[in-house]
Amino acid sequence: MELPQDIINQDEFLRYNTWFETRDSSSYYLITFRDFRLRYSLAPYDYVKNDIKNIILNNRRFEFLQSLENGIYNDAIKANLFKTF
Repeated sequence: MELPQDIINQDEFLRYNTWFETRDSSSYYLITFRDFRLRYSLAPYDYVKNDIKNIILNNRRFEFLQSLENGIYNDAIKANLFKTF
């Protein structure tokens, strides 16, 4: 985005170039691509490991709270402690 020259096909450019050199009227740009991820490709496991862990923990927490709520509701019905207002 910050280069003075527009790159038409960014995916192809990144696949086939590990470095890039260009200049404009006031600056000279030297860029090396060490690592990149193409848009719409799968992310590496190490990158999303914490997100996956949080999703699993949130799902377990939600299931626990739902089962707790259902258990309290069912116990109240069995003990005839439930009233509808």
